[in-house]
Amino acid sequence: MSASGRKRTFGRPGSWPGGNVRLRPKTVTRSRQFQCLKANAESATSSNLKAIWNLIMVWERLKGMFGSQGKPTTPVPSSAPTRAEDKPAPQVPDLNWIEATDNPWGVRVLDVRPVTLTMLSTSQDPQCATNAISFEQDDGTGFIGKAPVTERNVETSLSFPVDQALSDGVLFAPRAMEHKWALFFHQGEIIAVRSWTRAVMLVARVETHDRHIEITSIRGTLCAPDETPEFTVSGLDYLLRSHVLGAIYPAPLPPGFEADLKAAAMWCMSAFGNLAQLATPYSFTRPDPERPLRTHSLLHIAVARGQPEAVDACLRSGMPIDALAADGLAPLHWALAAQDGSIISMLLDRGASVDVRSDQGATPLMNAVQAASVESTTLLLDRGADANARDGRGFTALHRAAEMGLADIVRLLLDRGATVEVDAEGHTPRSLAEGRARNGILAMLQSPG
Repeated sequence: MSASGRKRTFGRPGSWPGGNVRLRPKTVTRSRQFQCLKANAESATSSNLKAIWNLIMVWERLKGMFGSQGKPTTPVPSSAPTRAEDKPAPQVPDLNWIEATDNPWGVRVLDVRPVTLTMLSTSQDPQCATNAISFEQDDGTGFIGKAPVTERNVETSLSFPVDQALSDGVLFAPRAMEHKWALFFHQGEIIAVRSWTRAVMLVARVETHDRHIEITSIRGTLCAPDETPEFTVSGLDYLLRSHVLGAIYPAPLPPGFEADLKAAAMWCMSAFGNLAQLATPYSFTRPDPERPLRTHSLLHIAVARGQPEAVDACLRSGMPIDALAADGLAPLHWALAAQDGSIISMLLDRGASVDVRSDQGATPLMNAVQAASVESTTLLLDRGADANARDGRGFTALHRAAEMGLADIVRLLLDRGATVEVDAEGHTPRSLAEGRARNGILAMLQSPG
């Protein structure tokens, strides 16, 4: 809580740059930085600093996604049935329908959360567990050209908004046994992979139009060889909305479950995992998706891995240099993962906007400040970053540095022309420093010269 009693956050959980972030400014070790930020956050009354700590933890988790390879696993593709169990917690509550008049889809919808959110997925086959958690470093290129387990073609027309075009990359990577699908986009096709078996189940053909894509055909089946074409289409629609867009949306239920609600919920857990919250066996009018479909593109992944050759290959292939990833960040935001700043410089040299905006309006400079990186902050300012840029809520890099107590960065920003008297939701850099008793920073802000 700030001095004025208002809660605020600079960005949302997940808006911290993804990828293998190694923050090692030459003047402060990353370990010491990490512990200082943790101590500040744990003692903070400000919701902003606690949010920043949450973002750091997200960043730490994302290290494993696309960073340097750790101990290799040995995933084994298979289309064979797995010996798996989804174990419910004791005394699962009764399940209930949400009536058509009480939900936005206009049909009865089953609330399956009492089962899907209380279950743990296990397998007697250790290979299933290995497969299930093998996707964090996987960009999906190994699935290109693989045929689905069941050969069947369904014509359809599913439309999703995109920013410019959908870049090749990762749509959704499972991170737990309870995540049952991995989704990729490559060479004009969406590839749906069953996580426990690493088997390709669906390959959907995509046509790109002005700011939207259209899925025109689907090869394969989602859950059973004899499922109806309508189920296959609605199932893929559900996966893209729930797993990629993070929307609460009903999963399709095969007919016959209406009389046994717990069996229906168990089937949902087996088919879709703990991201299934609602389900229905009934057809309804498909609403337009509200958010654009995005990938963690191959360019973002190459940037996070610090691979200049791969970055160059992505750019030469035509990938937009300022395209936003699924987390709402551009490659330059992700380039803060580069230990020596060479990837930042490479992107800027190749035409990236130094003030490219995230979907929350944050610039890379703001993320560099939140990362407490003097080196990256200096580099971006040297390349023309706007020290007074404001995010979607009106906060600047100086707001962030003042509240976080980053004296070196506050002085650097002031030396580069940052404005002290800038209000965002009733807060100035000075008021944020005062709320955190940053007396040294208050002195700098009161006498910026």
